[in-house]
Amino acid sequence: MRKAMVFILSMATSFVFAANGFAETTETTQATAASADEVGLLKSQVKELMQRIEQLEQKQAQQKDEMVAQKEELSKKVEASKVDLSNVLSKLKIKGRAAVGFLKSDKAGAYQSGSFEVPEAKLQFTFQPDDINTIFMRFNLSNAVATTISATNPLIDRLYLESKNFLPFLKNTPYSLNGRLGRFALGFGEEYNSNNSVEGILPSNSAGNVSVTDEGLELNGKIKLEKFGLNPLGWSLSVSDGNSTVGMDSSSSKAFMGKLNYSPIKPLYLSASYYDSGALKLSDSASTIAGIVARPAGATNWQRRIWEVDGRYDFGQGNKPLDPPAYSDSKAILRLSYGSFHDTTSTAAAMERSGNFGFVDGLYNLNKKIYIAGRYSFVDLDDSMTATLNSVTANKYDRYSLGLGYRWSENTIVKLSYDWNKNSGSNINDARDNLLSALVTAQF
Repeated sequence: MRKAMVFILSMATSFVFAANGFAETTETTQATAASADEVGLLKSQVKELMQRIEQLEQKQAQQKDEMVAQKEELSKKVEASKVDLSNVLSKLKIKGRAAVGFLKSDKAGAYQSGSFEVPEAKLQFTFQPDDINTIFMRFNLSNAVATTISATNPLIDRLYLESKNFLPFLKNTPYSLNGRLGRFALGFGEEYNSNNSVEGILPSNSAGNVSVTDEGLELNGKIKLEKFGLNPLGWSLSVSDGNSTVGMDSSSSKAFMGKLNYSPIKPLYLSASYYDSGALKLSDSASTIAGIVARPAGATNWQRRIWEVDGRYDFGQGNKPLDPPAYSDSKAILRLSYGSFHDTTSTAAAMERSGNFGFVDGLYNLNKKIYIAGRYSFVDLDDSMTATLNSVTANKYDRYSLGLGYRWSENTIVKLSYDWNKNSGSNINDARDNLLSALVTAQF
């Protein structure tokens, strides 16, 4: 019995210990499994995090590349805009001229008390969009215009398009063709090239100072005559409005101008011009002769015709262009001009008006710095007719001018001159409008 009890107790103890051991083994196994699951979960989360980091790095790198590309594109645009602006500025040119100083006239003149004036001030802009075309725009800023801007005296006195050699098929022929379209000075005569205080040899112009400024179309060019052993023949033709009002034509009739110029020998230059205003009705003419632009008294429809011949001879001709003459490097210059005009009218009760005009002038360079210049000019109306010639009533107006020029620099000249003006006619006394001019003139 005792042995049996001992055996039973031994088996019970073994079972208890075995059960405890099994329980502990089960708990350990379960803990190990839980740890493995947690590790797997953490590894999975780390993997996802690494993938997310990689995606973010790729996106950041892409954004950086895009920013670099945008910066490069912006830089290219800025550089392109700089190049475009540079190209525009390279095609835009500015030039001008000005005369400032003191003017003193006799009692019938505009400067009786003596006055500091700006008788000439022009500023010109040119833009050349291509090799053929150039746009010209010029502002008139002189004293006379700045205070009296009007439809006949505009602030912008030149605005036109100039096209040179615009017909390619004429390139290898004896002919050249240029054109101008807009408002410009027609190529009538020769004085128009330098009828200002800066470019003229004297501060004043001739008594006639014939010129035509109008809106229209002009064609000009040269015909080569080499095969005949001759120099080129220059020509010019224009069609314009004819009246003096800017930007408006008062009638369907148009003005016509034609001109030929030729140099038979190098120092000699000759030209002949003709102008027909067409029917002007009541309007003033775009052409001016000693300041005469208005119709004859009583005329309700009128027309102006002008012709002029000019000659110039350069003694010891220099290398500079013929114009402007004040800056010529020839030893001496002699110019002659003569012409006539006729103002006709269909109005029975109105008197027609006609007359002659002309000048002879010259310049002599004493040295590179100093020159002397002189001119005789006149306007003479036919019969005993009178008109307002250069602001005074007369039948004939004569001007004797003498002057001295000092070339302060290449583009600046100091000019001193005196004009003796003589006006005459039936029952007309001399108005005494002589003029003393002391000016500093410059061009750029």
